Amino acid sequence: MQGRKGFAGDPMPLSETLAVAAPAADQPSRPGTALPEPPPPRLGRALWRTLATLLLFLAGGGLALWLARDSEAAAAARLLSPAVVLACLGLSFANYLLRGLRWVVLGRAFGVAAPAGRQLLYFFGGFALTVTPGKVGEVVRLWLLQRHHGVPYTRSMPLLAGDRVMDMVAICLLALAGAALTSQYLVVTAILALACVALLGALSHAGLLLRLLDWTEARLRRAPGLFAKAREVCATLPAIGRPAVLLPALGLSLLGWLAECLVLLLVVRELGTPAGLGEAMLVFCLAAVAGAVSLLPGGLGAADLGLLGLLRLIGMPEAAAVVATILVRLATLWFAVLLGLLTLPLALRRPRQGH
Repeated sequence: MQGRKGFAGDPMPLSETLAVAAPAADQPSRPGTALPEPPPPRLGRALWRTLATLLLFLAGGGLALWLARDSEAAAAARLLSPAVVLACLGLSFANYLLRGLRWVVLGRAFGVAAPAGRQLLYFFGGFALTVTPGKVGEVVRLWLLQRHHGVPYTRSMPLLAGDRVMDMVAICLLALAGAALTSQYLVVTAILALACVALLGALSHAGLLLRLLDWTEARLRRAPGLFAKAREVCATLPAIGRPAVLLPALGLSLLGWLAECLVLLLVVRELGTPAGLGEAMLVFCLAAVAGAVSLLPGGLGAADLGLLGLLRLIGMPEAAAVVATILVRLATLWFAVLLGLLTLPLALRRPRQGH
């Protein structure tokens, strides 16, 4: 999206996009009249940017391997069997499916009235725009719910917040477990423990978090709009914090991200480094946190460099670490983008009546 042009061109931030779109989408319709037809998405430039970024990543990785064709990196790449590559893709698909099921669970908690199959389709379709700025892929999921099922943005926006919170809780818990299994990195373990307590506390004590926001705003006296949005998100947390929602959602999150950790473990062991499950969990999750904190689309650059550096810290040779980073990112990021590109055209189609 560019400027205020909706979904075309450079995307605006998620909160600004929804603030623009929500008033029109949430206006009550008169009895006997249909919901207003939302404008068609203009995703061309965003999709071209996604394809260009993918080609750039493939070209860069291919060039690096070609230049190192007579080096240890090429020798390390030849160690990877097709069976391991397929297993990595299978584990990554399991992660996407489990997180998609969590999307459905959270959607029901927030009262999103759409068939589970369609919600899964929209979830996968959003992956097509993972590497575009402004969280366009996530906004498209909400737009599809509004377009096909009349779900207002005020109802579906908390779904994004819940989805992000559950991701961070699961990743921090897995990293904490990894640090505990390795019996090393005690400082990292303490920080992760505090992060887990804070995230789980926010889910179960939204009132305390609201008071903390009020206290912070009273002293900063800045960005009232930002604090208003934060209060809206906090108001949705009790719906996630209920055990009937929290336990299945957290279970799906943990299993999904554990599958991604297993991708790294498979690749590292196949390349000759005797790493354990704890090290794989800690390395992958810390790299994921680095990508999230960077605010870059898809964690591009930050997650890649973080993964490469952490693999070197656990004793992986440089050449093997480069190959592992390329393959893991292909399996855990770009495979999702490819699935999104395949499913987005289906998601854009109108569902048949009753579906």
